[in-house]
Amino acid sequence: MKYEVLVIGGGGASYPGAFRLSKAGKTVIMADPKGVLGGNCLYQGCIPSKTIREMAELHLRSKRFFANISPNFELIQDHKDKVQEKRFKQHDEEIKENNVEFVKGEVQVTGDKTAKIIGEKEVDVEFNYLILGTGSEPFVPRIPGSEHCITSDDLYKYKTEIRKLPSSMVIIGGGYIALETATIFKALGTEVHVLVRSDKILRSIDQRLVEILKKMIDPEIDIKFNSPVLEVEKNGNELKVTFSQKGEKKEIITEKVVMATGRKPVLPKGFEKLGVKVSQKGVEVDESIRTNIPYVFAPGDVNGISPYFHSAVRQSLVASRNILTGRNTDFVNFSSIPVTVFTIPPIAYVGIITNRDSSVIEASYKFERDSRAQIYDELEGEVRLFFEKGSLRALGGWVAGIDAPSLINEIGYAVHNGLTAKQMAEFADQHPMSNESITNAVRSII
Repeated sequence: MKYEVLVIGGGGASYPGAFRLSKAGKTVIMADPKGVLGGNCLYQGCIPSKTIREMAELHLRSKRFFANISPNFELIQDHKDKVQEKRFKQHDEEIKENNVEFVKGEVQVTGDKTAKIIGEKEVDVEFNYLILGTGSEPFVPRIPGSEHCITSDDLYKYKTEIRKLPSSMVIIGGGYIALETATIFKALGTEVHVLVRSDKILRSIDQRLVEILKKMIDPEIDIKFNSPVLEVEKNGNELKVTFSQKGEKKEIITEKVVMATGRKPVLPKGFEKLGVKVSQKGVEVDESIRTNIPYVFAPGDVNGISPYFHSAVRQSLVASRNILTGRNTDFVNFSSIPVTVFTIPPIAYVGIITNRDSSVIEASYKFERDSRAQIYDELEGEVRLFFEKGSLRALGGWVAGIDAPSLINEIGYAVHNGLTAKQMAEFADQHPMSNESITNAVRSII
């Protein structure tokens, strides 16, 4: 069958663009092996992990002010599943509303502008444009005994078999998934060890911000640096993790071992027939989300540039607009896309957050002076903003502490639109909310 656009995948990199194209009158077919929209984010990523995270943070706040009640992890997992089900149904309605043909199945590229969908039904597809929104999957290094480990997908996926709170957990890795999982499960009562191969966590983030986070997270989380894992073995009903530290072999006995060692792009079978360039990070695209093959677009995690759902949505829409116009008329400003590490407490950042020369002016405000932080007795952290010297145009910022995932959006909007410190300071952030810390920081330099 002939379609103007084939969309591979059902996540944030796929369906926003598919819906936009269909509304504009294009014939669109979309395929995903899960048979539901939402991608990894909904099925086993952002939504389920943040549902558990919010319950964990609620538990911590409850302990601070009320009786020390033990969390019911099975009930939390049930709630997570219900949230996922609600969103699955919501997406089903959206498919009907947007008149997109959606097929459950794997896509195999068979040639230039041809593919086969193999699933509930087999469909041969000819297309003019391809949106490759296949996302990513956990990267599991070749460590002896890695088959005994689980990944974040196993922890958070829909209807996961893990319904009992682990008494202990070893997490292998030092990235955002490792740190988020560590703080979430420690908040729920799990004994947590984190084994980091190098001497740093969150290596891609400005280390000044990372140092703030390290001081804020629960000190009982055992983070071991320069500790590569050598082997994971069965030890009765538990697991034995052997790692190296300062040239010595050491061991930890634990209930669960979580591999959080990064992610890798998912590419469909036969993808190489398209001639699309792929780097170690992922499929190569420019800011129009177009690959070196003009009719192939690759938004989202599969390109590895900005592997976050909200970024994937923006990239998907950019791809769809450039398909509609037949040329590059829309572009992604990756520097204005906010990023949050959903630890407890969280950190978030956007744009330029380094100050290596005198061309950048910093403005900051400590949460110990913020009314909302005082209300919750969560006084750690700060808001820090970066402005261009002279013009005082917003370049970037970070938030460490209370409400960071929400506050960073206001800062990101300022960066995206090139607002000046004066323009930001003129806005009356609501009291008593943590947003006031942004304008308080800005007003310190004007």
